[in-house]
Amino acid sequence: MLESKRYDDETLMHLQKVQLMMLKDFIKICEENDILYFINGGSLLGTIRHEGFIPWDDDIDLMMFRKDFEKLDSIFDNENNEKYRLINVLNEENYHYTFARIMLKNTVFEEWWADQVDYTQNIFIDIFILDNIPDKGFKRTIHKWTCFTLNQMIYFSIIKFKDDSKLKSFLKQLLYYILKMIPVSTNTLKRKCLDSYKKYEDYESEEVCDFPAPCNLPIYKRNDWLPPKKGKFEDIEVNIPNNPDSILTRIYGDYMELPPEDKRFRPAPEKIDFGEY
Repeated sequence: MLESKRYDDETLMHLQKVQLMMLKDFIKICEENDILYFINGGSLLGTIRHEGFIPWDDDIDLMMFRKDFEKLDSIFDNENNEKYRLINVLNEENYHYTFARIMLKNTVFEEWWADQVDYTQNIFIDIFILDNIPDKGFKRTIHKWTCFTLNQMIYFSIIKFKDDSKLKSFLKQLLYYILKMIPVSTNTLKRKCLDSYKKYEDYESEEVCDFPAPCNLPIYKRNDWLPPKKGKFEDIEVNIPNNPDSILTRIYGDYMELPPEDKRFRPAPEKIDFGEY
């Protein structure tokens, strides 16, 4: 079995405090530039169930519609932010996710795969992105699985993944070497994937998909997100989806039930450095 490092209480509380600062700064940027965001995933669950962080959680998850994310991306492209950088699928060659991250400069948060990339991993907030998807039919199925396949090819072409199962580790690493032999650059794969995500950006769909999600391609009704509501996260108000119950049930099932005590943890990074924070 792969062993996970555990946080000590002091480090986890410090990390949550830093990430709350980052969230406040992020919200300020959004409000100043008329950009819509939502609290998402485990952070949405924390907002509803705990009015803040899930006590053992170590990150913040956000969601944006594609047009709002591109506006945010443009702001970071055109302004030299001394405190933060935005990392996405195209601006770092070895970045293997197709969602984005706001990273706090001059900090370190090294995950197990840090030695496989050539950029510094900082303390971050995840930004997932909603794209339009055909509402039904064969076109929808083809689009969904094309996006999923391209997304997975990017993951496995950059990182040699480990797994609890020796067989799964072997198969994942075999895929890594096979993809390395294909005469298509990672950057080309990334552009094809992004083009696929955005294929229906002018289509007025009733549903949207979080293609960059780590698993099972969550598909949501647009009106489950819009218009946003307000929720309490620690000492601030944040945007939450219009129907958080639908979103959380889709992700977690019975989300108000606490997991068993032995599951109430998140793996700690290989290295963490808060810098001046």
